Amino acid sequence: MQPDASPTRHVTRGRRTARPPLWLLFLVAGLLVSAVSVLLPGEADDVAVRSAVSAAAVIAMVAGTRLRRPAAPAAWRLLAAGLAAWVGADLLWTGWFLTVGGVGHPAPIWLEVAYLLSYPLFFAGLGRLPGNAIRSRDGGVTLDAMVILLGLAFVYWTVAFNPYGGIHDPSDRNILMAATYPAADLFVQFMVMRLWFTHGLRNRSYAMLALGFAGMFANDVLYALDLQGGQGWDYDLLGNGGWLLWFVLMGTAALHPSAADGRRTASDGHLTVARGVAFLVMACAGPFSLIVTVPSGAPMDPLDFAAPLVIFAALMGFLIIRLITNARAAQRRAILLDEQAAELSRALEEQNALQELISHRAMHDPLTGLANRALFNDRLEQATARRAPSARHALLLLDLDGFKHVNDGYGHPVGDQLLVQAGRRLRETLREADTLARLGGDEFAVLLEDVTAAEAGEIAERVVDVVAEAYRVGEYALHVTTSVGLYMIAESVPAADVLRDADLALYAAKAAGKNQISVFHPGLRVERLDQARIAEGLRRALEQDAFSVDYQPVVNLETGGVHAVEALLRWRTPEGVVPPDAFIPTAEETGLIVPIGTHVLRRACFDARRWHERYGIAVNVNVSAVQLRRPDFVATVLDALADSGLPGEALILEITETALLDTGMQRSDQAVEYLFQLRGHGVRVAIDDFGTGYSSLAYLHRLPVDVVKIDGAFTTLTSGTDAASRQRHAFTRAILGLCESLDLPAVAEKVETAEQEEFLRDMRCPLGQGYLFSKPVPAATLDRFLAGGGTGADTEGSGGAGSAADPVGGGRLAG
Repeated sequence: MQPDASPTRHVTRGRRTARPPLWLLFLVAGLLVSAVSVLLPGEADDVAVRSAVSAAAVIAMVAGTRLRRPAAPAAWRLLAAGLAAWVGADLLWTGWFLTVGGVGHPAPIWLEVAYLLSYPLFFAGLGRLPGNAIRSRDGGVTLDAMVILLGLAFVYWTVAFNPYGGIHDPSDRNILMAATYPAADLFVQFMVMRLWFTHGLRNRSYAMLALGFAGMFANDVLYALDLQGGQGWDYDLLGNGGWLLWFVLMGTAALHPSAADGRRTASDGHLTVARGVAFLVMACAGPFSLIVTVPSGAPMDPLDFAAPLVIFAALMGFLIIRLITNARAAQRRAILLDEQAAELSRALEEQNALQELISHRAMHDPLTGLANRALFNDRLEQATARRAPSARHALLLLDLDGFKHVNDGYGHPVGDQLLVQAGRRLRETLREADTLARLGGDEFAVLLEDVTAAEAGEIAERVVDVVAEAYRVGEYALHVTTSVGLYMIAESVPAADVLRDADLALYAAKAAGKNQISVFHPGLRVERLDQARIAEGLRRALEQDAFSVDYQPVVNLETGGVHAVEALLRWRTPEGVVPPDAFIPTAEETGLIVPIGTHVLRRACFDARRWHERYGIAVNVNVSAVQLRRPDFVATVLDALADSGLPGEALILEITETALLDTGMQRSDQAVEYLFQLRGHGVRVAIDDFGTGYSSLAYLHRLPVDVVKIDGAFTTLTSGTDAASRQRHAFTRAILGLCESLDLPAVAEKVETAEQEEFLRDMRCPLGQGYLFSKPVPAATLDRFLAGGGTGADTEGSGGAGSAADPVGGGRLAG
């Protein structure tokens, strides 16, 4: 195991963290060396120290460029090259001074020129720094720098240049050098001021650069004054200290971490208060210096004022341009602000409009434009909450009878247009204060405020009448009706309860035959609770396999033999047998008829297999509209046949005309296709309750019908000579004649008396079914009857004593 070295590493890191940064070490060391050099006597020592510090500054700039990876490395390389050129000139001057120079030996002109070579490099380097290029679009910064530059030039001219000969003796070498160095400095200071205005004090590296070059300019001014005779100060002391400070600041700027940050932190080119004060100082400093430097009573040479006037005129010109550009910028900003304000106003208006649109869409039906369920519930809650004791409100809940057939037969676009027209009619029928909403699908709701029961009833009747009028959608003439549930809000009740009770009334109107109005009464709530209990009981019966199947024979009226049996569902509870009429509608409404129907189908197929094998008996199984609509209907039937082993020709599916109508037009066609597919497997189809629908003959043509079961209404009246009896006999005779001509076996239902049997036999009806022959019996009872001598399809049946009036005997075939 290796020893843990982490404590040592932590200590090392702590020491490194506590160590001063490199730039600070260089700054402190440079300032100390410079201070010592200034205080030490001897010009040779000054030269040596200056050479060492300047060389160290060059090395620091090169190292800083590599270490800090500044935003513009080329700029720092140019600045380092300029400083290196200055150091080279210093070395040449030192060599000349040590070999030739001294008092009375002025430096040669080529040595002065060597120093001037560094200025273009400084100018180029400063111009390459981020945001400081002259070609940048920030013209305000350039104008500001020019104002400061001209102010400095004015002061330099009046204080340092012209009083010592200046323009009067341009051939004097000292005067030439005094003019050249500051002139070159002014170009550099122009870039320095741009850098200052662009970055300010926040970038410490650029601030030290600006401060260093400002010191360089001050040194050149002092040098110019010294060349022209001095002013009584020790230039070697001040100048040497100034140069050393410049070198130290240049190296420190390159080493400082902020050299890597090229972001703009100060100026956006706008005229600030600080710049305005600086402009005022520059504008006043030149004339003030001119007044101070001109001796009182001295003759005034026009040449003494020519250059200051030109400089001052240029300064004023740039100030005017700056003010104009600032005014234009302010005008542009004002226009931009106006445009932004207008745009913001438009955006707010659009946002308000969009918000109103979103709110409207959230509370209105997108198809009809009527209120939706959310808005209607809100209105209903408000109405019930603020209802005065003497005021009454009413709720109408309605849907369109037959709309599903329109939607399925003509397509959803036609159905949508019908809904739009229906909504428009309803809106025109109602009062202005009434709230009309589409709750979804073809369901609408109307809130009537401050109405009596009679007024609400009249409005409901108008609604029924107006909806029943024909609709014209494209080339189609369509007809629908409406069922209305009416609820009178006589007391403060929750809105949800109001909607629930109105829905109960609507359900009652539809159950009563549709196209009518049903007013809510508490009994409807009891009925719905009973239906809920029935639905729950059906679910439990499915889970507990509590359903059973009884069978009622279909008898050959000529021979008395059993031709087939009809499977009939029985639900036996501890309270007794529940009649099919009491639970079949609930099963269809809840969809439970599908698993229940599958249970009956499979049970019947398994029971009928032995009867078919032994006696040639087929089994009839009733099929509901809900089952016919399912795409797996064919597979369900074929699976039952395959699992039970019953051949297809031994199964007869009984369907009613209403079952086909309830599937809708398109689904009716699909249901017919399902029946044709099953017929291909030998399964036969029987039309149940034939004669009660509007399209009985049409269905005989459309459907793959094999058996016709005549509704019991045509067999119950067999005696009498009144018009009704004669008409009923005529219908029965016509149906039997039609079936005979189409070679379709006919089964008369609800045969309960011998008189009815004789009547049907006389009309040549081949088959009958009813309590005269047998009541529905369990499979075991039917087994005993058939095994004990009962007859099949072509044999004589045993006589019995039972009848519909005497169900104890169970009919002729009951054992």
